[in-house]
Amino acid sequence: MAKLRQFYLKHQAFFLYMIFGFLGSVVNIVSYWLLAHFFRLPYILANSIAWVLGLLFSFFTNKSLVFKSRYSDSRAFFKEFLSFLLSRIFSFFVDNLTMFIGISLLHLPSIWAKIIDQLIVGLLNYGTSVLVFQKDKRKMRAALDRSRRRFQQKKR
Repeated sequence: MAKLRQFYLKHQAFFLYMIFGFLGSVVNIVSYWLLAHFFRLPYILANSIAWVLGLLFSFFTNKSLVFKSRYSDSRAFFKEFLSFLLSRIFSFFVDNLTMFIGISLLHLPSIWAKIIDQLIVGLLNYGTSVLVFQKDKRKMRAALDRSRRRFQQKKR
């Protein structure tokens, strides 16, 4: 049990990201469904608005709950938000491209295209979130190096 707890504490940010990443995907999927099916917006517009709503949810949960990045002042907050936004711009295009391929080319039901889309984009977004909120990259790199050394020692 102690080893399980130690494992969780070591990878806590990843586990929290999985939980809040899943919730962010739920926000995105439900927003998309409401906008596309209830309000009958074109699917790319509905997807783009859902992306913005998911982005806002993800920013605040990742900042505060996952990576525990504290607010220092408004300038630092906006700099971090801008970095987060810029890191997610690529995922916006991947998101819409995936939806286009899924719906227009493969003729999938839009909700299935959206679920597949969120799996792809979720993996992409984890990497960019780590870069934005883990300011001290040397600490992260050192932790990875220590983990590799421990793993290699256990293999012997």
